[in-house]
Amino acid sequence: MRRILAIVFVIFVVGCGYRPVARVADSILADSVFVDVVMSKTDPQNTVAIKDAVREGIVSRLHRRLAPKQSAQSYIIASIKSLSFTALTYDQYGYITSYRANLTINFQTKLKDGSVVNLSGSGDHDFRVTRLVKSSRDTSSVISDKDRYDAIQNASTQAFDEFVAALSVKAMQKEKLNEH
Repeated sequence: MRRILAIVFVIFVVGCGYRPVARVADSILADSVFVDVVMSKTDPQNTVAIKDAVREGIVSRLHRRLAPKQSAQSYIIASIKSLSFTALTYDQYGYITSYRANLTINFQTKLKDGSVVNLSGSGDHDFRVTRLVKSSRDTSSVISDKDRYDAIQNASTQAFDEFVAALSVKAMQKEKLNEH
């Protein structure tokens, strides 16, 4: 029974034209990619979180090889369009207990064919700042550096996923044009 279901599933997936994102990326991105992030004047220390998230996404999601600028065939230069932290919940005393990090990133990307496209991606991440310390609540509403870094990194991962989706659409559009 399981084999029959597996066969039906495979036929359905192949029949509908599904292709993994890494396969779609083969047609639009070169094998070696240089990744850089424009340093933010307002948030320079957390620019590293964005760079880490984008690099990890290139290797794990798109199965591309990171390369130095001189030898890379494609590049992705990310820059922060906007970054904000919004209070989500308050406790009974009016202290903020959780925030949402909202991040929008612009990805300037040189494609395999030499053209350069600008695509955007956005992400958010909710996190708590109130902690239980020795049976009492620490009601500090201050966002720690670690919370900020983690929130930006998680939002960057979401923004990168959105960028990958937009890149896939761009690849599919180029394939349609080449067919005609």
